[in-house]
Amino acid sequence: MSSTALHVALRTALEQPGFDDLPRGDLFALTRACRDVVARAEAALKRRAKFPTRIGPELVLRYLALPDVSSALRASTAWSKSTDAAFHAIADDKALTRSSPEESWRDLVQASVSLRWVAAGDHADDESPVPCSRGRFSSTYGHLSLGGPSVTIEHPGRDTYVLGRGLPISCAQNCAQNWRLEMSKEWDVTDGFGFAIIHTRAADSFQVQSAIIWNSSGEIYMDGRPGPEVTQRSLDEEVYEDNAKLEIRVRNFRFLDSILHVELWRIGTDGSESDTPERLDSTQIVVGRQDLVIAPFVRIYEGSTATLSRV
Repeated sequence: MSSTALHVALRTALEQPGFDDLPRGDLFALTRACRDVVARAEAALKRRAKFPTRIGPELVLRYLALPDVSSALRASTAWSKSTDAAFHAIADDKALTRSSPEESWRDLVQASVSLRWVAAGDHADDESPVPCSRGRFSSTYGHLSLGGPSVTIEHPGRDTYVLGRGLPISCAQNCAQNWRLEMSKEWDVTDGFGFAIIHTRAADSFQVQSAIIWNSSGEIYMDGRPGPEVTQRSLDEEVYEDNAKLEIRVRNFRFLDSILHVELWRIGTDGSESDTPERLDSTQIVVGRQDLVIAPFVRIYEGSTATLSRV
């Protein structure tokens, strides 16, 4: 019997005249039969795994580009809790190597897709806030500790640009990349924060094509001379005096050309989150018909700290 026929039969029985007047024995028999139908239906539902747990994670994750693995791991609890053997297969496919035999394959893969600061550079000169060497950065910049979600500048009297790990934006579909920044500074200085479009689809590429930056003061930094790579956005108010929790949202809308819709939100200040986040700015950028990699991007001074996290 098909599900439709069964449904019609049950509905017809319920609508029969005199149903309530059936003998007690008939009503008990119908009750038992309906309970059996319910029990069998519930058992059949339990046997059917919910998507995406019906697909082994190693069969999907190993074929994704490494920047996309992080999003996939958040698609299902079963995927994020999959066995170390599954992560071993992913690591082999992505040519990831462990620092020691004691490191788990799970930790290796998850560390490789986490948000972190990967490279840094100075101004091109002392008169303009343009990154060094036409946007090229180094992963071994001075004594700066890179590779984690937090970075603190200790160089005396120097602004430093720091570039985060790349996040893919596809031109073929609408998609979004969001992240949070906790910014703090010790001095009465102007730090900057935003995102960069980097040169290739490689997540750890260190060459910036262009960037958008907001400043902690809300104003244009260094007399409004941002240079060709960096566009500064002015605001109607100061973003923060000492520290703030910020959120940057970048969404791709696919029309004739891809358009990036960018928003800056203030989530909180003075170490706490606000019940009512504030949208401080929004803008749009036409980027053409090409896949992009964007990356968190900050300009911070001696004593300032920037910490990345996922939304």
